[in-house]
Parts: sequence; C-alpha cells; structure tokens
Amino acid sequence: MTDRSQVPTLSAPKKTFALVEEMANHDGPVRVSDLAETLGFTRSTTYKHLATLRELGYVRKVGVEYTLSYRFVLFGSRIRGRSPLYRAANELIDQLAETTNETAGLFVKQGPYGVDLYQSTSNRSDAVEMDDHLHCTAPGKAILAHLSDEQSTAVVEAAGLPARTDNTTIDPDVLAEELANIRERGIAIERGEQRPNQNGVAVAFEHQDEVAAVYVVGHADRLSSKRLEENIPGMLLGTVRQTKESL
Repeated sequence: MTDRSQVPTLSAPKKTFALVEEMANHDGPVRVSDLAETLGFTRSTTYKHLATLRELGYVRKVGVEYTLSYRFVLFGSRIRGRSPLYRAANELIDQLAETTNETAGLFVKQGPYGVDLYQSTSNRSDAVEMDDHLHCTAPGKAILAHLSDEQSTAVVEAAGLPARTDNTTIDPDVLAEELANIRERGIAIERGEQRPNQNGVAVAFEHQDEVAAVYVVGHADRLSSKRLEENIPGMLLGTVRQTKESL
C-alpha cells in the first residue's frame, strides 16, 4: 500500500482552498488586494483563482469585492444528511437542548480540527459558533482525550494552541495533563476557555473511523457547580449511549 505522506501533492488546489477558507472567515465580501496581502499571493494569482471559482459558481462578485456562493451550503447539507452520526444523534440532541434548556450539539473531528455537525438551542439559549480548534472547547478536549497521546500531539502540532481567552490552555504540557484527567473521568469541561462567561461539558465517542463528542454549552451563571460537573454530564452519557445504540 502506498504511504499517503509520500504521494506528491499539487500546489494550485492548496492555494484555492486557502482562498476559500480566508473568504469564509470574513463576514461579507472582501477585496482582492486584502486576500492577496493576507495569503501572501500576488494579485494576479488571486484574480485567477477567484475567476476560476466564479466560473464554477463557487464565488460571487459584489461590486469590486468577492464572496463565497451558497453552493457551499448545498454541499454541507448533503454531506451532513448522509452522515450516520447526524442521523443517529440529531433528535437526541434536540431532546438534550430541551431538557437542559441550554445549547447542545454534536462536534466531529476532521483532520486536526473540529466541525460542529449539528446544534440545537432551547428557548433561553442562542446558537454558538464553536471554535474549530480542539484545545479550547469541551467537545474538542473530549475528542483530544479520546485519541492516543501520539495522535493528540500530532493534532496540537498541526493546529497549534491559539489563545482565545485568558483561560485558554496554551501550554502543551498543561494540556496533556488535563487530557489525562479527562480520559480518567470520561468528561471534558470548559470554563471560559473559548469565550469569557461561557462554560461547557462534553462526552466523546467513536464510530468506525470517526471521533465525535456530544456537548452542552451555556452562560457561566447558569452552567456551573454541580449542574456543570454532575447533572448535565449524566445526561450527556445517556445521550451518547443512545446515539451509539442507534448507529
């Protein structure tokens, strides 16, 4: 079998996807000059990639600026709808959000990052944009702890440990110690590590070759003490058990 690390890769697609990811980080249309400067591309290269993406329907031009098209939403919906994890967990996540009266979701590892595959809110909670770095959220840390030491180290080396708040763990040794504690308990907790005044708790599980975590996040005033450390973790364990039974 060929080692994938030894297969030659192409530089052009890397530039295209770097451009797509950078555009996705903007709240609206962005100028070519800003994209080129941020990514270190020449304007000519940036124009060519944008023109190609626009011809294929993945980018729209708004005045003199560019933005991603809704085709990405279509692909995302299709991919999620075909996911066994999503089909098994989405109704259970809805029930979890209703029972806890907080925001609940399903977070899945993709490469060295995480993707919020599904999220459900209650009548007193709002949608939360989960950070794709794994070290600063409860579901991300639960996933890291579910991996081997070698695998979690590789993730940290690839994605880094950027600080999101003063509470974010940015020391690899401190994170490794925390992951060991999470493995022992089976529960991951975040306390203001992604956003100030936001706490969360999560439980990870594995299905075939995918590692995921079910989580609950909410304001620190509501999600703290026994509710954070005992009550909701018990509900999460039940949700994970039911999800695995449905897979």
